[in-house]
Amino acid sequence: MTRKLLSAAVATLFAVSSATIAFAQTTTPATTATPAPATTSSASTPSSTMPSKDEIKTARQACRQDAAGQGLKGQARKDAVKTCLQQKYPVLAKRKTCHDEGTAKGLQKKALRDYVKQCIGAS
Repeated sequence: MTRKLLSAAVATLFAVSSATIAFAQTTTPATTATPAPATTSSASTPSSTMPSKDEIKTARQACRQDAAGQGLKGQARKDAVKTCLQQKYPVLAKRKTCHDEGTAKGLQKKALRDYVKQCIGAS
């Protein structure tokens, strides 16, 4: 479902940009604006919004490759991957902390979800 939606968004973006280029050629030249990319890779910069599962998966693979490149194994490798992901996506670390706090308070299901959302938004 997500791939279909993403494909539709990319196709729409392509169609709009193509129409804009064709229109721009028939009128007086103006400064060309580069359309925003359909997806942004936040694997290289820290993000404050919740990343998608695909973004997390890609970042985790990159962190694993970095750890393997350093020759780390076992628990040291796991710790390096965890630290790498926390640096790329601090919101995930905050979410985990909030989830653990809510669980410690005995919250479950909807109450726990609401607590985590409130906790993340408060920071």
